[in-house]
Amino acid sequence: TTALLIVMGLPGCGKTTLCSSLCRSPLLPAASAPDSATIRCHHVEFDSFVPDSAVQIGANYDSDEASSWKLARQALLKSLDKLLCRLVNGSKTYFSDDDDASLEPDLTGLMTEAEMKPADWGRVILLDDNFYYASMRHAVFQLARHYSCGFGTVYLKASLAQLKLVNSIRDKPVPPAVIDRMWERLEAPNPERNPWEKFVCLFGQSDLGFLDSAGHYSDSSVNGRLHSLIRDCLANPFEPPADPELAAKQAAEAREVCSMSLLHQADLRLRAIVSDWLATQSESEKAELGKLAATNKRAVMSALTSGKLKVPAPLNSFSPDKKDALDKFLMENFSLPTAN
Repeated sequence: TTALLIVMGLPGCGKTTLCSSLCRSPLLPAASAPDSATIRCHHVEFDSFVPDSAVQIGANYDSDEASSWKLARQALLKSLDKLLCRLVNGSKTYFSDDDDASLEPDLTGLMTEAEMKPADWGRVILLDDNFYYASMRHAVFQLARHYSCGFGTVYLKASLAQLKLVNSIRDKPVPPAVIDRMWERLEAPNPERNPWEKFVCLFGQSDLGFLDSAGHYSDSSVNGRLHSLIRDCLANPFEPPADPELAAKQAAEAREVCSMSLLHQADLRLRAIVSDWLATQSESEKAELGKLAATNKRAVMSALTSGKLKVPAPLNSFSPDKKDALDKFLMENFSLPTAN
């Protein structure tokens, strides 16, 4: 059995520390499991796969500038989709497979070949990210449901002052203004409104305490609650929707992600075009020209995202052999600034 466990909370709440603790050793199985059974956890830290600027842009989730960040997250979900398909021996992924896989993050190092094989009792993939909108968590739930996997959420809640204090001593602190916006917009798990969030565990900043010498939480009740949640998720997997209307809605959402993937290709190609062009410019002008080119690029991406700029029909289903055609289309609608 496989389960997806979201570990959510704002920057500085301790998500990565918790995930690392769970991954250090196999968990104890439920009483009904075989004597030799173990539950193994595998950690996916979103910040390792999403561009550094994503955390800052992410607080403005509805802005045009956030398109690259959203697309990077979608690419990571598509990689997770393919990993799950392999783990459960599925015949069809949740998302379409029309895009260039080389542009998606590589998750093959998440598990050894032995760990990819059927586990003795359970396998848990920990998804470490802010997940401050319910829609972000629901996208993961849809994957879990598609593959009949378990799904749950660990929510680490801390005061705004504590978050900023911890953030201030990190190697790469998030701007305080970004944390403020995330704090205002965070949508906490709500099982009453969202039944798919029924398996949830909340920890306040005083609950976790300290790690012992082995890297586990010194408070045994913390470990007990975490292990209980994981067992519940593994023992109660979600099933794909049988209702035709729900299935149709699910397919429509997958098509929307494919559209976002095409935007991701366009964003990557424009970045490459600008980078190659700047390399030919004089050092004294690069900074100013780079700003102008970035402004033009954002205008094109905004037009693509809003639908004001229509992509030729042959490019709607993108594949690697269409890169030249995509470049041609982009250059017809994107202008590089003129050097002095």
